[in-house]
Amino acid sequence: MKLLISHSIMENSVILITLASVLMGLGLPKFMVEPHLTFFGFSLILAGVPHGASDFYLSRELSQRHWKQYSQALFLMGYFLIMALYSAVWLIAPIIAFWIFILFSTYHFGQSNWSFLKFPNSAVEKFTYLIWGMAIVGIPVILHFDQASSIVLEMTGVKFVLEDTYRAALIYLLIFGVVGNAFYLNNSGSLSGKAFRNELGKFFLLMLLFFTTPLLIGFGIYFVLWHSLAAIIDQIKVVRVSNQSFGYKSYIRSTIPLTLIAYSGLALFYFFFNGYFDKGQGLGQLFIFISIITVPHAVLMDWLYHIGRPVLEKA
Repeated sequence: MKLLISHSIMENSVILITLASVLMGLGLPKFMVEPHLTFFGFSLILAGVPHGASDFYLSRELSQRHWKQYSQALFLMGYFLIMALYSAVWLIAPIIAFWIFILFSTYHFGQSNWSFLKFPNSAVEKFTYLIWGMAIVGIPVILHFDQASSIVLEMTGVKFVLEDTYRAALIYLLIFGVVGNAFYLNNSGSLSGKAFRNELGKFFLLMLLFFTTPLLIGFGIYFVLWHSLAAIIDQIKVVRVSNQSFGYKSYIRSTIPLTLIAYSGLALFYFFFNGYFDKGQGLGQLFIFISIITVPHAVLMDWLYHIGRPVLEKA
């Protein structure tokens, strides 16, 4: 019960902060925002790293629940092998690596948002995850395409071009896809009327955020406050099934080792690859590093959402 109360307070706080950001985006002159974009966006994205730093602890909990045993060595070998192989893809075929990152990210964002829902079938489930994630990733990128394409250029060495007409069409298509899918879920009985209104309300609030704030600020607020915090709560709920004493303090303690490793890895990544990817301000390098730790994290979280489905689903 304590966790649910904290979740409600946290959700209301996130909504208020988002509304305040929308109002600031509408009211602040552009010259007061632009000088701080890189620093603010960098800080927000980097602050989201700890939400995936519980993977070591989660893997132990899930393994013991699923197989009744756990091998620390095997987990570390598998986890870092995925990171090493994906890093190699970035070096050999950055375009392929970029689209892998987009696919994993969109699915992961959608899955974390809809973890509470009991879907009628697997196809609807996968489509819901992907269309939501595509909207959350795609719309801010399309709205701020010039800045986004510069970051992608740093990551891949390729400059993407998208005509204004196609930008507007893609935005409408993504919004229509999310809204239409929500209506389908509601009409099929999978999504209650209250949840339907709540999810559409949150979605359009995020759209307001993306439309009124710069790319890194808007997406940074989503990533840290909407995605990371929700994922942390889901993780705690699932772990508490087998460990009733596990809470926020326990979670923070469990993230410290991997957080320190991640920040150390980021420093080493910049040290060794700064020249290789040096085509701009370094934000592309940051996103490459984020992608390398995102892929194994998304795989583990997919496992958590499958094992924890009975706990996370709501009637």
